Amino acid sequence: MAEKIEFTETVEENVNMLVENGRKMVLAGLGAMTMAQEELVHLFNNLVERGSETEEKTRGMVNKQVENRQKEAQKAAKKMEKEVEKRFENLLHRMNIPSKNDIEKLSRKVTTLNKKVNELSKAE
Repeated sequence: MAEKIEFTETVEENVNMLVENGRKMVLAGLGAMTMAQEELVHLFNNLVERGSETEEKTRGMVNKQVENRQKEAQKAAKKMEKEVEKRFENLLHRMNIPSKNDIEKLSRKVTTLNKKVNELSKAE
């Protein structure tokens, strides 16, 4: 009977060892899943952060480009306006029609002459 007891204890030890090893395998699997999940969350957060940074940089670049284009458009519009005014004045001059500047000069001369006439009238 002693042999049966030893055999029974060996089987129980083997069963306990198998159960313990099985438990360790399950725990290792759970640990691997937890570790993978943590890594995925960390990776996801890093990707979101980098995406946000890239979005900000891209917006900044686009905004600068838009501002530059607006400035260029304003300069071009001013240049075009001056050119149109110049050509319009030339046209008025050819048609012998006084320009705004001509009328303003004439108005200043008339005002100066009026003052001189009034001074001469008072002096008499």
